[in-house]
Amino acid sequence: MTIKLPLQKSLIYISGPPGCGKTRMVLEMLGHIEPQNTDTKLIYEGDKNNIAWMPQNPVWFKGTLLENLCPVKMRDFSEVKAALESVNLGHFTNRLNEQVLEYANNFSGGEKRRLALARIILLNRPVWILDEPFAGLDRENAQKIEKLLEKESETKSILCISHHLA
Repeated sequence: MTIKLPLQKSLIYISGPPGCGKTRMVLEMLGHIEPQNTDTKLIYEGDKNNIAWMPQNPVWFKGTLLENLCPVKMRDFSEVKAALESVNLGHFTNRLNEQVLEYANNFSGGEKRRLALARIILLNRPVWILDEPFAGLDRENAQKIEKLLEKESETKSILCISHHLA
C-alpha cells in the first residue's frame, strides 16, 4: 500500500500497536532512515521544506524558551502568545526568557509536548507530521490539542501518528 502526501487540508491518523512501524514509515518518507518495508510506504511529493516535523522526543537546545520556540525565524510576541495559548500554555509567556535546561528538564512531559506543538505552529508550514502529540497529556489537554488539530487541518495537511484514538 502506498499513501501519498500532501492530502490537501486533511487530518490523517496513523495508529497501531507499539513497534508496528508507524514512526519508521514516516522516518523513511522524510529520508532520515533507509527504507526497509516496501509493502507499505508513505510518499511525500512536495517540497520537504514545507514540512514541520514533531518527533516523539522533540529536540531542545541550549538557549531561552523563546529561542527554542522560534529556532528558524523570530516571531513577534503576539504570535508567540497565540501559539502558546492554543496549546493551553498561555501562562508560559512569563517564561520566554527562561533558559531551557538539558533535555528541557525544567518542563513536565506534557508541557514539553505542548511546547513542541507551539513550535510547529510558529514554523507556519503547510504540512505537519506529528509523532505522538498526545503522549503525556491529561484528558483535558489531549482534547484541546485534538480540537486544535481539527481546526488547523482546515488549512493544512496533518499526519498524526498516535495511540490516541481520534
